Amino acid sequence: MKRLLVFYIASIFVCCKEDKQASLQGNATTLVQPRVAIAAADDWIWTGNQATNKIEIYDPVVEDWNSSNALKWSWKPETTKGYSQYALDHWGLPTDFKVRTVNAWGGNHLVASCSSGLVTIASYPSGTKKWAYNLGFNPHGVELLPNGNIAVAATDKDSVLLFASSTGTDNLSHAAIRLNKAHAVLYDPVENILWATGNDFVIAMQVGGTDAAPTLTELSERRGRLNTTSSANPYGHDLSRDLNNPNILWVSTNGGVYRFDKTTKVFTDGPNLLNKTFVKGISRQHSGLFVLTLPDSEKTTELPDPVTSPTWCTRYVDVYSSDGYFQYYRTKSGAKFYKAKIFRTPY
Repeated sequence: MKRLLVFYIASIFVCCKEDKQASLQGNATTLVQPRVAIAAADDWIWTGNQATNKIEIYDPVVEDWNSSNALKWSWKPETTKGYSQYALDHWGLPTDFKVRTVNAWGGNHLVASCSSGLVTIASYPSGTKKWAYNLGFNPHGVELLPNGNIAVAATDKDSVLLFASSTGTDNLSHAAIRLNKAHAVLYDPVENILWATGNDFVIAMQVGGTDAAPTLTELSERRGRLNTTSSANPYGHDLSRDLNNPNILWVSTNGGVYRFDKTTKVFTDGPNLLNKTFVKGISRQHSGLFVLTLPDSEKTTELPDPVTSPTWCTRYVDVYSSDGYFQYYRTKSGAKFYKAKIFRTPY
């Protein structure tokens, strides 16, 4: 989402603690480079905070995320927003979140998933329920199509699901494509394609059918096998677009961070120290800065107050330069971020 700022911030200054700890980021020795400016065109950052069970959106310009002006919006399902107690009982450990424009519904709507099973659509920013369903199994990724149908990376069902949510709150009709340990799903409006990543592959799926009876067909010629040079079990985690190159997707796996060319199906290692293992969230700002979340348990040297449980979370959102060098981090006391990515409505 484009930042609602009209000024340009030429540079930011990080506190002494950040300078001191910069070399401790990640699971490789990190060379600190000169700080790169945050541009006015760059986006806020959303996080799935598993300590609060909320989706939280922060302003990266604000250095102290404990301050009240850092937090721009937060949400979780509530009865006052139209959610039943049953839905609330199946909301916990948020895993993914996006906001998209659905013209037929009159504006922006969010999609969210959580490990406790609930996947949902709600109006944004009010957070009022539009559609919700308890999958009963660990979904890790969601996407909202322009027509209002929701796609889900159903991890423990080894599938990508596309629900006919556009046609009614109780419509559970859906299409399915098998993808081992599906973890992330992303819509490509240029080709009306859904991209997804799982344990072994990045795949492309053609969306067809009707709003009420959608279909998914894998485009086998577009399938790309994840790199295995760093890990016998690559295990894809996240998938995001490059805002400056529509032919590029960024993919994170147990084995590293990769640049995936949609045309050639070639994976290229992320630049320099960006190419870390076990990255849970990867995205890139218009300015070229990368936003990355890596579990504190995977860092070679612990930063202050690390998350010890659950082992897949971190207290830190790390920012790297376009050429792959650590710039700074943002942190919040008591937070347990599973994933953090740039926040924007365009596909």
